[in-house]
Amino acid sequence: MNQKRAPLIGTLDKDTDNGDTNNPSLAGSPGSGSDRVAGQPKRGPSKKYIPVYHIELVRDRVIKVEPRPAIHNSDDVVAILRDELLHADREKLISLMLNTKNVVIGIDVVSVGSLSASIAHPREIFKSAILKNAAAIILAHNHPSGDPSPSQDDVQLTERISQAGKILGIKLLDHVILGELGNYSFANAGRLP
Repeated sequence: MNQKRAPLIGTLDKDTDNGDTNNPSLAGSPGSGSDRVAGQPKRGPSKKYIPVYHIELVRDRVIKVEPRPAIHNSDDVVAILRDELLHADREKLISLMLNTKNVVIGIDVVSVGSLSASIAHPREIFKSAILKNAAAIILAHNHPSGDPSPSQDDVQLTERISQAGKILGIKLLDHVILGELGNYSFANAGRLP
């Protein structure tokens, strides 16, 4: 049995010896380093590789909406996202991406959370907006409890996204919370930083 395992351990040691951080190895495990299989030569330094990526935005589906020339207020946001958000059993955070005339050019489901929370970071929120060349965004999410009152986390997220948007040049126009008992708009309440 040990004879069958020796070539595998020797192969794993090769990646450890060349300092290649791109390949996982079993450094520190039995059979690595000084426990090298007899007769296996030590490899010299090899080339390192850097991955090259490309990014693309893929349309998953479409949402049928009444034709709207532009988003003018939170009621327009609610009309577009009501069906998408009010039927969800968990918190769902959505970013509406807008052009310079506030026409919706795309919708990104940023995060699907738990019954009472949705985790989001500015980099995830702005990723699609940057790729889509959006001039502004509107955030929207649901409260499955039905109460649209913003939590402290909602307030903090809105402040962070507003600050990040100022740096990126992509303005946060509103953050709308939808619930069965009504809707809440940070812009309408004058709480948008």
